Amino acid sequence: MAAHRFDPKKLPSLNDVARLEDLVPDAIWDAFGVPDARVAIEVGAGTGMFAREFAARMAPESVVYAVDAEPAMTAWMREHLIETGGARIEVVDARAEELPFGKSVADLLYMINLHHELDDVDAALSEAMRVLRPGGTIGVVDWKREPTPKGPPVEHRAGAETIARDLERAGFADVRAVPVLRYHDIVVALRPLG
Repeated sequence: MAAHRFDPKKLPSLNDVARLEDLVPDAIWDAFGVPDARVAIEVGAGTGMFAREFAARMAPESVVYAVDAEPAMTAWMREHLIETGGARIEVVDARAEELPFGKSVADLLYMINLHHELDDVDAALSEAMRVLRPGGTIGVVDWKREPTPKGPPVEHRAGAETIARDLERAGFADVRAVPVLRYHDIVVALRPLG
């Protein structure tokens, strides 16, 4: 699946504010349903656009870890992201399948346009389960599996049904799709309490 990854040479396109018209931060944050998240982890943060939006506006008292495996992305974030308000953004070099966090540390873990690029979905979701606290939320935002005017080819997309099955297979509970975006699916689930 690595051949379908985002090309780091297109990094500037990740900072295009027009993306926020389709990937509406307020709608995404509301769909996650964790308004009081103290620790959030964004896996596949790219240039940190959403980590910055969430930290500044939705979770100003929180720590948001912006994780990416691509050195060009983490280098860009370290150079350009600044602390906003009371929020802290910590840039972390790591793969989704090997997160450098302790067990049960996060209230929220989310991925935006990453699910279809994962090399090992099961390993990535196992790591998500490990780092989320019991009752913590995972939010997966990715392209709908239908033709859209932009985005990867349809055959490379997962779609809400596949994402939901992946989350259920990983042991997440209360899996549900939240249909609020035009070109993207949002699927949220909880780490079971027990």
